[in-house]
Amino acid sequence: MRLKSISIISFLFVLINSFSAVGQISHGGSPYFKSTASQMKFETILMSVENIRNIKSERFVEKKSRLKHAKFAHQFVLDKSIDDSGEWTTIPSGQRVWNLAITSPGAYSLSLVFEKYHLPKGGQLFVYNYTDDRVLGAYTEKNNKSSKRFAIEPIAGEDLIIEYIEPLNPEFKAELKLGKVYHDYKNIFKFLGSKSSSIKATSGKCNVNINCPEGLNWQVEKRAVCHITYNGFIASGTLMNNTKKDGKPYILTAHHVINEESIAEEAIFYFNYEAETCEGTTGSRSQSISGSNLRATTNHLDFSLLEMSSIPPSIYQPYYAGWDRSGDVPSQTVCIHHPNGDVKKISMDSDAPLTGSYSDSDYTFDDNTHWHIETWELGTTEGGSSGSPIFDTNHRVVGDLTGGDANCTSSVDDYFAKFSSSWDTYPAKENQLKFWLDPENTGIVFLDGYNPSIQVDKSIACVESDVEISFSFVMDYDTFSWNFGSDANPSTATTKGPHSVQYSTSGVKPISLTYTKDGISGNEFSSLVVVDDTEPNFSYLFKQKSFDFRDASKNAESYLWNFGDGDSSESMNPSHVYKKSGKYQVSLTTSNACGDKNLIQTVNTSYDSELEVYPNPSKNVKTRIDLNAVLFNRIDWRVYDTRGVQCLSGFVSQYSSFIDLDLRPFPSGLYILKMDIDGSIVKRKITILK
Repeated sequence: MRLKSISIISFLFVLINSFSAVGQISHGGSPYFKSTASQMKFETILMSVENIRNIKSERFVEKKSRLKHAKFAHQFVLDKSIDDSGEWTTIPSGQRVWNLAITSPGAYSLSLVFEKYHLPKGGQLFVYNYTDDRVLGAYTEKNNKSSKRFAIEPIAGEDLIIEYIEPLNPEFKAELKLGKVYHDYKNIFKFLGSKSSSIKATSGKCNVNINCPEGLNWQVEKRAVCHITYNGFIASGTLMNNTKKDGKPYILTAHHVINEESIAEEAIFYFNYEAETCEGTTGSRSQSISGSNLRATTNHLDFSLLEMSSIPPSIYQPYYAGWDRSGDVPSQTVCIHHPNGDVKKISMDSDAPLTGSYSDSDYTFDDNTHWHIETWELGTTEGGSSGSPIFDTNHRVVGDLTGGDANCTSSVDDYFAKFSSSWDTYPAKENQLKFWLDPENTGIVFLDGYNPSIQVDKSIACVESDVEISFSFVMDYDTFSWNFGSDANPSTATTKGPHSVQYSTSGVKPISLTYTKDGISGNEFSSLVVVDDTEPNFSYLFKQKSFDFRDASKNAESYLWNFGDGDSSESMNPSHVYKKSGKYQVSLTTSNACGDKNLIQTVNTSYDSELEVYPNPSKNVKTRIDLNAVLFNRIDWRVYDTRGVQCLSGFVSQYSSFIDLDLRPFPSGLYILKMDIDGSIVKRKITILK
C-alpha cells in the first residue's frame, strides 16, 4: 500500500515553497487600483464569442494525436498597446497609472503575451482580476529582454486587469504592446475547482506523484524537471548540465513542442510544481521563468534545446541533470513528467527499452532514433508529458518523450528521442546537442548532474573562526556582489572568491550573492549558523535509583554523559538506573564548532539529599518542601512534636511540586517531618520560632 506521505520529502517541499510567493522572478509591490477594481469601469477588450466556438473543434483534433503535448487554451491575436488603448489616471503622488481590462467569457484562466515589453527603471506592471486575491507582479525593468517579448502566466477566471504604474520623471516612455491572449478551456491548473467542465483537468488515476515512496530515490533529479506552457499548449522539459558546469540554463524538450524562436521567447517554465504528499492533488506554480531562446533543433530528430532568459535562483533549488550519450541500452528506465498539466509524476519501466522509430500524421523522424518503452510497470504518460526526460539507472538523461499510445487504460508503447542520436548526428551547431552541452569539446561520454549553490566549508562555525565561502559556478561572470550577513568581517565583497570570513557574534547569518553576465543577473542565497563556546549544564529528576537527566546547556552540538558507575550515553536527555545506592559523579561533556567543555555534578540516590525544606527555621510563615527534583507516585507525610504527638498529616500525588506546611499556630520549638515516598522513609527536623 502506498504511504500517505513521506515526512522528509514533505518537509523539504514546504521549505522550498515557503521561500517564494511570486513567480516569473517578479519583484513585489502592490497595484494601485486592486482594492477598488470592482467599483471601477476600466476600458475592456471583449474576446470574440464566435471565435470561442472554435474551441470544440480544437478539442476534437487534439484527442486524435499520438504526440504527448496537449493544447489547453485558445489563442486570440491582438494588437493593442499602451498608446492606443486603456486609460491613464493621475494619482495623488503625481504618478500616472495605466489600466486595461480583458474579458473572455467561459475561460478558466487567461494568460498574456506582450509582443513588446520594455519598462524604464521604477516602472511596475501588475496583472490581477476583480475577485481573486492573487496578483502577478510587479514586473519591472529587470524583466526586460533583448527580444522585447514577455509572457505572463495564467491567472484564474475569465477577466483580468493589466496595470502599469509609471515612475515620476521616467527615463523613457514604457513600451507595452499586447500581442496574444490565451483562453484556458480545460481548467488545466484546477484554478476553478467548483466550475463544471466536460474536460478532465487532472491526469489518469494510474499516475503516481513524485513525492510517493516510489519517488524517494529521485528527489534530486525531480528538481531538474519543469512544466512548460507555450502557444496555448503544455509540455515538460529538463534543466541540463554541461561540461563547463557553468549554470547555463539549458532546457531539453521535444522538437514537436518548441521549434521556432518566437515560440521559445514566449514559453514559461515552472519548477517544483508538485503535490506535497503522495495523495495530494495540487501544487504551487509560484516558481517560474518567462522566455527562452532556441539554441538547437532539427525536424529529423525530436529534440529541442532552449536557453532560458534567466538562471533559476537558488530558492528554486535547481538541479542540472546529467546525461549519457553512449547509446548503451539501459536495463531499466524512469520518466518524470507533468501529464495533462498535472503536478509532477513518476513512471517506471523495469525492462530494458528497445530501439524503435516514430512517425505519425505530422512528423516522421529518422529511423531507429527512439527508445521504445513496451510497457510501463508504474504509471504512464499523457498529453503534457512531451519533452520529459527518460533516466537510466545511473540517474542520467538518455532521451526525451515524443509520444505513443500509452495511457492508464493500456500503458503500452511510448517513444523517447534518443539523447545519443540528438548529440551530433547532424554537424551544424543549431542541429545538435554537442556544441552546447560539451562547449569545450572534452569528448566525455557521460556527465553527472550538478547542484549549483554557494559553498560554505562549515555547516556550523564558531565566533571569530575562519569560514571559507565560495560560489560553485565556474563561468566567468561580469560582476559579483556578496553580502556575508551581520557582524561579518569582511561584510561584503565584489570578486568571485573564495572569501575568508569571520563573524564577531553568534546567530544565523544570511549569505547572498548577486552576479551578472551580459546584462542578465542571477541571485544565490545561503545561510550559516555561528555559535559561541558551548556551556554545559543539566538538571535531573529521580525516583529512587532511576534518574531522568535534562540538558540545559548552551550552544551544544553533541553530548557525552558519564554517569559515574561505568555507564555512558550520547543522548541529549538520557535516563539511567543505578544498581546501588550512593553518591555518583555525573559528567557532561558538550561539543560544538568551538570545541569541548565539561561539567561535573554529584547526584545521590537518597531522597533525603534532594528534598529542600525552607525557610528552616521559620517565623510566622509557612514551611515549604520542594519536590521538583523527585519523581514519585504518592507521598504520605506527618508532622510530630518532640513528644511523638502527631500535629499534622496529609498526602500529595505525583503531580505536586510542593508541600506547604502551616505550622504557625503551633508553639515554637522542634518538630519532626516524616515522609513515606513510595515506600522510602525520609525524616527532617523543622524549627518554629515565635
